[in-house]
Amino acid sequence: MRAIGIGLALLLGGCAGLESPDPASPHYAYARGWIVQLNRPLTIEPDAATVRLQYGRIVPRNGVQERDPFCVVELDTVRAEPQTLQPGRFEVWRVTRNVSTIAAVAPPFVRTAFGTHDAGPSLLYFKTEFRLRDAAQPNLRGMTCMWDQMAPGNRPLMRHLTLDEIRGAAGDWMTLIPPKETL
Repeated sequence: MRAIGIGLALLLGGCAGLESPDPASPHYAYARGWIVQLNRPLTIEPDAATVRLQYGRIVPRNGVQERDPFCVVELDTVRAEPQTLQPGRFEVWRVTRNVSTIAAVAPPFVRTAFGTHDAGPSLLYFKTEFRLRDAAQPNLRGMTCMWDQMAPGNRPLMRHLTLDEIRGAAGDWMTLIPPKETL
């Protein structure tokens, strides 16, 4: 009977969240009250609603190094003309983490070394999504920071980005301000 109780405790303990109070952890628990501050105007190109930040710079959609941390700042609407997000402080009203896969489709005659089609994902993004709100700029949706963790031999090391890695991707464009410093 005791073994069942211990097994049940371990099973239920495994269902507990992985959130951590340590900002250096990829499982850091973002408390209410975070602010994202845009430090200078950020222009989104025509016919787009997103802009990518990596290594502290704006990078084109096809210029992102997928296996290094990057952030995508997103507006609600695609427009034919450029859109400029003005500097300001944006309320973080929700932070979520998820894992997203993208599978590349191989041509029908391409086979793996074992003679079968590879059905696994080609890209495995570990994402941290910050949903942002600014009454002065209601078109602002959020900022999603991620990286592709589908590198060969990386399976035991797969994880979400740390706060420092997110800050490094955004550079001096965006500043993440914790609740105790927002006053």
